[in-house]
Amino acid sequence: MKRATAFLTLTSLFWLSGCATQADLQTEQRMRDSMRAQLADTHATSEALQSELAKIRGEIEELRHRIDRIARTRPAVSPQMQALEERIATLERQTTGRREDVFPPAVAPTPPPQTPEAAPPLPTPETPPVAVIPPTSQPPPPSLALPSEDEISLAKEPFEAQEEYRAAWQALSSQQYDKAIQQFRTFQRKNSTSEMADDAQYWIGESYFTRRDYNRAILEFNDVLKYRKGDKVPSALLRQAEAFVEIGDKTDARLILQKLINDYPNSRQAKDARERLQNLGR
Repeated sequence: MKRATAFLTLTSLFWLSGCATQADLQTEQRMRDSMRAQLADTHATSEALQSELAKIRGEIEELRHRIDRIARTRPAVSPQMQALEERIATLERQTTGRREDVFPPAVAPTPPPQTPEAAPPLPTPETPPVAVIPPTSQPPPPSLALPSEDEISLAKEPFEAQEEYRAAWQALSSQQYDKAIQQFRTFQRKNSTSEMADDAQYWIGESYFTRRDYNRAILEFNDVLKYRKGDKVPSALLRQAEAFVEIGDKTDARLILQKLINDYPNSRQAKDARERLQNLGR
């Protein structure tokens, strides 16, 4: 009897020990499965990050190549262009005033000194009277119509600005160059942010050019280049080159024409610049 009891006790202990071991194994297996799942998630996340990093590196490399291409294709400022800019700056310093045409006040003529009253002239033989023909006054030059591109842009301006611009243009087309210059400058001062400000600056340069003041015209056309968003830059460059030709400076004229071709290759003015370069000889 005692032997049976002992055998049952040992059997129970062995069975309990086996159950505990099996539970531990299952717990450990679950922990391992959980760790494997976490490692798999971490590995997937790492691969996704590496893929994203590779994509970003590729975009950065492409951007670098693009910047390098732009830097290689962009024309560098040549020493000749630098020398031209320095000559224009020197010419500007030599010009007195700040682009303002100052008209001196009219001075009343000094009356001639009075002389003692002379005796009346002796009568002379009567001569037939000569008819006095009044001098014929030349008719004023006809007014030119405002260019169509100016009309389109001017239509966007306030009415007062339109009237001021048209008055300046009428003065220019009537060959009243001093008046035109003054009125275009007034328009610029009152409408500095207008889309027509660069057009006004161009016509100031054109007034000096037509008046054959080529040095001043070069400076005024150069001021048109400050309006980077304006549409008069190609025309100003072409006219500036013509002014250099007029003063006998064909070297700088070629530089300006080449700059026009490089910066605005598809413009109508670039086509004219190519023809002028051929005439000047490269």
